[in-house]
Amino acid sequence: MRIKDLEIFLDLLKTKSPTQSAERFSISQPNVSMVIKRLEKLAGFTLFERIGKKLIPTSRALFLGGMWLEVVQSYYASLKSLESASLQEFVGELNCVATPTISEHFLPKILFGFAKTYEGVKLNLKTLSVQECFESIKNGKADLALLEGEISPQYAKSQKLSIEMFYTDSLVVASNDFILASRARNLESLLDKDWVLRECDLPQCQQFLNAVAERGVEIPILLELSSMEAIKELVLHQGALSVFPQIAIKEELENKSLFAIPIKNLALEQHFYALKRENQPHNEILVKLEESILDWSKL
Repeated sequence: MRIKDLEIFLDLLKTKSPTQSAERFSISQPNVSMVIKRLEKLAGFTLFERIGKKLIPTSRALFLGGMWLEVVQSYYASLKSLESASLQEFVGELNCVATPTISEHFLPKILFGFAKTYEGVKLNLKTLSVQECFESIKNGKADLALLEGEISPQYAKSQKLSIEMFYTDSLVVASNDFILASRARNLESLLDKDWVLRECDLPQCQQFLNAVAERGVEIPILLELSSMEAIKELVLHQGALSVFPQIAIKEELENKSLFAIPIKNLALEQHFYALKRENQPHNEILVKLEESILDWSKL
């Protein structure tokens, strides 16, 4: 006896229609007939009387239906209990460190979903600079470090760290002026604008300034701020220009409150990396978190 056979039988008690039950279970009508024959052979008596296109359950079928409903319900209840028991095995604590863009715009949704699934796991997240993230993972204060920027695999290996790139983002120059963003611009044509950048020791700012410096261009920075949200407000409402990781202004780009200005001959990518210690003991909770991060990064 198969659970699916019982489910089809119980559905037939309600629909009295092989066609409807076949559609619900995405099978053919002949398959429904085969299920009935198997159950009738097992029971040793007729379960349905065919009247036209309908199957009318016999009194014995109705009697069995009550018992088999309990069997099906018990089966799914047992599966749920097994799943709950499996999740309860994940009990512990994870310490994560991440650079600002990741901790502010990438990681919170992932950690929220993970915490809802694995309620027995305590998650701790600290926002640190690239160097501080390196130090935290090296000295064992963190189980996982998530960094933005460019990190050499050779350097990571020299520090006895394993490294994996898990996401690629773009750096974009953004404005609230859709006309300004309507066509590709030479960077030089934007130097008369009010530029507000995030602290220039952060990876995305360094990467942008280094790239434009290679072209012999110097950005006239009006203001440096530590808060991405404060910069976003100035771009939104004061007409300033700034450079953002695309993930940080995804919502604004989608609702067209901000616009990415295409810059001629300047395409910048930013990579996100996950770092662990090479000799780190296997941790199934950490494996699950890494899987969650990878799954989300592919969306």
